[in-house]
Amino acid sequence: MTYYLKYRPQIIDELDIISVRDALNNIVKSGEIPHAFLFSGPKGTGKTSAARILSKIINCESSLKTKPCNKCENCLTITKGTNIDVIEMDAASNRGIDDIRALRDVVKLSPSKAKAKIYIIDEAHMLTTEASNALLKTLEEPPSHVYFILATTNPEKLIETIRSRTTVINFTKATYEETKRSLERIIKSEKIKIEEEELIKIIKLSKGSFRDAVKLLEQRSKDDKFLKNQQTFDADHFVEILKTKNTDKLIEEIEKASKNGSGAATITESILEELQKKLLQTHISKEETDLNKDELICLIELILKTQEFNNITPIEDLPLQIAIIKWCNFK
Repeated sequence: MTYYLKYRPQIIDELDIISVRDALNNIVKSGEIPHAFLFSGPKGTGKTSAARILSKIINCESSLKTKPCNKCENCLTITKGTNIDVIEMDAASNRGIDDIRALRDVVKLSPSKAKAKIYIIDEAHMLTTEASNALLKTLEEPPSHVYFILATTNPEKLIETIRSRTTVINFTKATYEETKRSLERIIKSEKIKIEEEELIKIIKLSKGSFRDAVKLLEQRSKDDKFLKNQQTFDADHFVEILKTKNTDKLIEEIEKASKNGSGAATITESILEELQKKLLQTHISKEETDLNKDELICLIELILKTQEFNNITPIEDLPLQIAIIKWCNFK
């Protein structure tokens, strides 16, 4: 079993994002669990894990009220993803109105074995407008035995009325300390010998994703030289070249980063972070940079626009390459 599955949080206190842990603990301790949640945040931050923990708390057969026993049949089957009353759906594959109408018919039925039926709908923003409106009717008046947990990386794409009918829990990118806490738990349990510098590099490469951090740690545990072969994208150096508008050199840097294992999304994010830093430096501290404020804003807008195409392009680096070429051709 992979580390990510083996060490997946099983109770609320094992969730590593402090704000999420506190919010869910407060809700559960109140004794009044809402029938509709919206878990919003980047991939790999624990939304599905939290949804399963909440499902276990609601359906646990023990007398515990604030945490699952993780021993009863309901807890064990929810952990495995085999509980027939806890349904995990991918909205990207079930996004149409017919799919939601079918769901609305099924929710009326009582749970087969568990205390409640729980629908975990991943990537909820992928639902069509018609499907969202159909789902809204069920969210407004859910049967007493039904709970909905919507998860999304793009909450702004959900219709406002759905957001207003749910209890929103915001999952942020993991901080350095939160990621370190998550990894140290695995390192201790697996007795992994790792240098502090290597741990820092894993945290940096993971970009705030617990899932990516754990995967990197597992690869390092199997290969001592793994991290030495991982090259981080040097965004500061890239921005220095942007100033010169050297198209060939910039395209070459993107290709080199891709060959070293950096995805287009990671490269884009790194560039945006560096440009943001320079923009704030110019705007707030009034310090001069080689790129003026208007140039920085133009660059940021160009690169932000590439993110619209990242999920649909068959060539991962193409949107960023186009943005770079446009920038270099600006007079």
